[in-house]
Amino acid sequence: MKVVAFLILCSATVALADDFKTVQGKEYKNVTVSRVEPDGIVLKSKSGISRVYFVELPKEVQERFHYNPAIASAYSAQQTVNQATMAVARRGQSIEVISHGGQVDINQHLAFGSVTVVDFHADWCGPCRRLSPSLEQMARSDPEIALRKIDIVNWRTAVVQQFNIHSIPQVNIYNRSGQLVGTVVGVDFDQVKRYVTQAKSSS
Repeated sequence: MKVVAFLILCSATVALADDFKTVQGKEYKNVTVSRVEPDGIVLKSKSGISRVYFVELPKEVQERFHYNPAIASAYSAQQTVNQATMAVARRGQSIEVISHGGQVDINQHLAFGSVTVVDFHADWCGPCRRLSPSLEQMARSDPEIALRKIDIVNWRTAVVQQFNIHSIPQVNIYNRSGQLVGTVVGVDFDQVKRYVTQAKSSS
C-alpha cells in the first residue's frame, strides 16, 4: 500500500520539460518525466526513453520526488522477483506477439536460457507471410527457441525508429544470455537457422 500511495503522491509532481544532471555529471536536457517510480524516474526526450535511479541523482532531486530509500529498496526487490517470474513464464511461451508498432524494451521479452528469435513483420508484407510459418514451426518444434513477433504496422511507428528498420522481414537472433548474434533481412530461413545454431553454441 505504501508503494501505491507513493505513486499517487508523485503523479502530481510530474513536470513539463526539465533538465537533470546526475551526481556523476551525466546530463539529460529538455526531458519530460513520464513516470515516477519509488526507486527512480523515467525520462522521455526526442532521442528516446531513459530510466534514472534516485541514487544517481542529487539530494534536491530526491527530495523533490519524495524519494524514500526503504520503499525504493522494497520496490526494487519486488521488481527483480517479478522479472524472474516473467522470464520463467516466457520459457513456456514459444511464440509471443510483443508489439504492434509501439516502442518495446526487448530485454523484458528475451527468453534467457533459450535462443530468442525476434521477427519484425507486418500483415501487408508478402515476404513476411512467406517466412512466418517457417519461424513459427521452428519455435514450436525446438524447446530451446522462443519466437517474439513485432508487427511494425507501418513505416512511421515508434518501433521502426527504435530499431532503425528499413526493410522487412527482419529477424534478430539473440543467444541464451541475451546478446544479439545476427540479423537477417529478407526471406532467408537458412541464414536464420545458421544464426540460431551459432546462438546455441555461443552462450
